[in-house]
Amino acid sequence: MNRQRFFALFAAALSACSTPAPTPDASQPDASQDGSTDDASSSDVIPADAPSADAADGSPWAACMVPAVRVAQTPATMALAAAPARCNQRAHTWRTDPALGTVLDVGTSTNYARTTLAVATTMISEEARYDVATEVIGYQTQDRGQLVRATTLVAYPRNVRSMQNMDVLLVLHGTAGFRDSCGPSGAADTRLLAAAFASTGFVVIAPDYIALNSFGPDTMQPHPYLVGQPTAIASLDAARAGIRHVAARSGPVCATPRVVTIGGSQGGHAALWVDRLAPYYAQELSLEGVVATVPPADLVGETDRALRAQVEATANVAAFWGSSADWYGLAPRLNEVFNAPFDTSIPAALRSACDPEFPMLTLNGVFTEGARTAATSPSSIATFGDFGCMVRENGLTTTSVPRIAPTSASYGILYVTGERDSLVTTSIERAAFTTLCAAGMRMQYLECAGASHTRATTWSLPEIIAFAKDRFAGRPMAGAVCELQAPSRCRNTPAGM
Repeated sequence: MNRQRFFALFAAALSACSTPAPTPDASQPDASQDGSTDDASSSDVIPADAPSADAADGSPWAACMVPAVRVAQTPATMALAAAPARCNQRAHTWRTDPALGTVLDVGTSTNYARTTLAVATTMISEEARYDVATEVIGYQTQDRGQLVRATTLVAYPRNVRSMQNMDVLLVLHGTAGFRDSCGPSGAADTRLLAAAFASTGFVVIAPDYIALNSFGPDTMQPHPYLVGQPTAIASLDAARAGIRHVAARSGPVCATPRVVTIGGSQGGHAALWVDRLAPYYAQELSLEGVVATVPPADLVGETDRALRAQVEATANVAAFWGSSADWYGLAPRLNEVFNAPFDTSIPAALRSACDPEFPMLTLNGVFTEGARTAATSPSSIATFGDFGCMVRENGLTTTSVPRIAPTSASYGILYVTGERDSLVTTSIERAAFTTLCAAGMRMQYLECAGASHTRATTWSLPEIIAFAKDRFAGRPMAGAVCELQAPSRCRNTPAGM
């Protein structure tokens, strides 16, 4: 099974540098679930866990403004909220509760000194300006109309001497697993990347998605892998929760409702779904732009390819149906796509480990003749009953969910691929870029020369942060819009490659 964690890729890239990767002060081990640690830091640091903090002149910090929850409050958005079910799924409606995004509990807390993060920020061509607090929280979201708990990491600067409003980076991870405890928010590499981004002047929110809780009670369901609606909803509620959590700290930093979403691999797919659903589900947030690296945007095209010949992505298609059929109520019918015993052994393997290994003997042995035939027909897997509907509805180029175009002239999407990506097919995603542009999405294309699936993200980190900063600054997108570009050397490509 191919796990592609956005955060682990960053940590791996750091380990390749000649300077050791930054870690918290060895004299201050990572905190337990209910504790907190500090790195050595400057004397002007304001403790992140202080119940209230005072400015240098002794006056209390001003209260942060937290916008009220706004779900589907326009005629153009109400229809989806009233009937979001797809593929013969059980009917439900989205909740509009003020409780969405409420912080429920707080887990691990780790603090980083600015000097500790200096090496990490060189990977994004930025300077570490602040010490950073990172905290994992449980928060309120919804799933198919029911309130559920999810977890997210929140990272924010903590040695700020005057009140500052800081914009939000919503960072979405790649494939991390398929059940609770697989969420990366509690992992050291996740904290490192989030802290590095936050040290340059952002509030960073990095959710685990539905049913990947990194701490607390299990949700007792599989993660709906590559399903757009629940992942985008949980991510947007994580943004709400992170904004509230920073405000509750009563410190010198407030998180604004201005958000840029960044995601790689599964997270790139999720980031494009945040772009699709934010105008429906989180109208109080101002989504300023999106970065999607190596996203399987054309899920139909990627699935057709993976069912025509056994390739690296064939296992990911098995994971998609094996984990997400339950979300659609189709788990009892997995024998429509998997031959026995794979209709039971694949879901069991996905429940057993975050990085499961299940025997993929042959393509013909695992997938039914009906599924394979559909993928090779002119009509493609998209027409293969409810399971084909699952693929079609979660592809950005084929979903029935209409896109509501942003009105900001500076809004844009950076679409990053890797020239040598063997998991997400670059030729398919180049065509998807053209299709999405033709549908009205304002995007820029960046293909990292020589980059694999994993390296496309790490090699383009400077371009990613520069793009995000331009969106927050309200600048028009520099360069060609909706024009495919030849592969080029991305700024973080190692020398000699």
